[in-house]
Amino acid sequence: MEEPMVLVNNRDGKLHVNPEALRLLQSVEDQLVVVAVAGAAHTGKSYLLNRLAGVKKGFSLGSTIKSHTKGVWMWCRPLPQRPGQRLLLLDTEGLGDVEKGDSDNGTSIVSLAILLNSIFIYNGQGKIDRQSMADLHFATEVSKRIQVQSQPNYSDSRDFVHFFPEFVWLIRDLNLELEVEGSQVSADDYLEHCLRLREDGNSQQNREYNDLRRCIRDHFPTRRCFAFPCPAQWKKLKGLQQMEDEDLDEDFVEELRRLCEYVHTHTKVKRALGGQQVTGRRFAELTQTYVGMMADGVLPCVERSVARLMAVENKAALDEALAFYMQKMSQFSYRGPEAFRKLLKYSKENHKEALKMLMKKSISDRSEKHIKELEEAMSSHCDSLMSKIKAESQERCEAFLSKAMGSIQVKLASGHFLAAGGYQELDSELSEAVRKYRAATKDEVQGNDVLDRFLEEKKPLLDQVQKADRKLSEETHALEKELSRVKEEMEKREREWKAAEERRKKLLLQQLREKFEEGKKFSLEELKEAMDHTEREVVKYLSEGREEDAESAQETYEYLRQKYEKEKNRRFKTKLIVVATGVAGGVAGGIAGGMAFGPVGAVVGGVVGGVAGGIGFWIYSSRE
Repeated sequence: MEEPMVLVNNRDGKLHVNPEALRLLQSVEDQLVVVAVAGAAHTGKSYLLNRLAGVKKGFSLGSTIKSHTKGVWMWCRPLPQRPGQRLLLLDTEGLGDVEKGDSDNGTSIVSLAILLNSIFIYNGQGKIDRQSMADLHFATEVSKRIQVQSQPNYSDSRDFVHFFPEFVWLIRDLNLELEVEGSQVSADDYLEHCLRLREDGNSQQNREYNDLRRCIRDHFPTRRCFAFPCPAQWKKLKGLQQMEDEDLDEDFVEELRRLCEYVHTHTKVKRALGGQQVTGRRFAELTQTYVGMMADGVLPCVERSVARLMAVENKAALDEALAFYMQKMSQFSYRGPEAFRKLLKYSKENHKEALKMLMKKSISDRSEKHIKELEEAMSSHCDSLMSKIKAESQERCEAFLSKAMGSIQVKLASGHFLAAGGYQELDSELSEAVRKYRAATKDEVQGNDVLDRFLEEKKPLLDQVQKADRKLSEETHALEKELSRVKEEMEKREREWKAAEERRKKLLLQQLREKFEEGKKFSLEELKEAMDHTEREVVKYLSEGREEDAESAQETYEYLRQKYEKEKNRRFKTKLIVVATGVAGGVAGGIAGGMAFGPVGAVVGGVVGGVAGGIGFWIYSSRE
């Protein structure tokens, strides 16, 4: 992305997403570290973002009293030191813009920024005092304008700490020493001191004072502060964008270096509620969902947005995986006797790759609906290809059979075998014809089916010959031995087929388990971070003598701990029943019969193949 562009327009008091920005984001597969800057107009937000981007010119700087940035602008930049990740910078319009004339406007912008980013930077002018804290009134308003769960009338601020970003306060143009009770302190300690609550919280003024500080302390899991002196003399600030570092104040340059290092090396990838890491495509979907909710006049709901994100992402992952499988299978030529075995092998390889692709790009969903849909679609397509192979194989086999059985059919029709020794002669000629037929159709998938139908059709004539011939004892014994051999071969093939299905089932279960554990890991990390933050706040409140606030923070900690334990104890459970596809089932019996010699073996193989072929495919998966 060569230059910044509008992400969200602010027109007629409503937010609108820029379609071009969405298209660009949807092409970004890397994970995002999202940094948003908010603050009053003309406080240097755009300049700061340009420096975070590693350039001097990018976001447009306003040099007049007219507010320059409208809505939300974005700029996606590479992070060379972090492969597979990108930095997404968001520049928001100035808070308190008199041109808008509506305080809700700024609150909506900030609400959106908090929902979307990893680090929320508040760009404040001068030291942290009553006025600068008053400018942060939007923080308490934001907490009223975000809904975590989708239940009607549900609002529990204890969940905010799950997804609120890191909070960074930038003190701009500071011309005083950072001191607390006469001692110099770090910028971080100075911020924490300014966030302490007032002891007398009964007056309206003090209640508002404390509510704002509680909001920041209770909802933002990590807080940092950076203090910047004025970058140069006031008269030179108009040309700040073109100035070299050596022309700027040394302390300003050093603090800017520290901030850039913090952003580039110590930030987390943006995550949705539940710990799912956000890519450019996922960010685009979240942005569109939140802005749509705001435009409809409803509270942006984190849970609903994640549910929609999950549905969209999993559908996209399903479509991509299925397109890959279909494209690969379209390259397969299904002609010739070996086509069936080759197709089974080729389909297995592509099935495995498609499933791997789906697992990589999808979001863990307890219903696993998208996995079932992919399995069914791939099975259906493979069955369709197999049907074509069977049709062509049947034509070839019928031609081979007509040639091999021609003389036998003539003799059966004329009654030639209805004499003493006729059955022995028929059995000898039939065995030889079957041997020739099998030699010609050894790799044909329909070899046994065609032979089975022929023998079933001629069975009444075979029975007549058998009854007419009285010399059956030795021949019957031979046929029984052949039948036993066919059964053994069929059982062996059945075991091999079941072992292959079991291996496929285990692979699918392994991939499902890995996806489940990945989602669980992200969720536990998110909850643990929230618990650690809340625990620190309990200690701080107690050290300040704020027992009531400490008790409230402790309740939040227990609430989070219970969620953590529930998530930690959640186990992967699935019921997976896999039976052969209709075609594959027929093959299981057909191949077995195909290994036998003689008419009886062909009949048995064909019958068992037909029964197995009637069994369908079913996969059921459930989660707890």
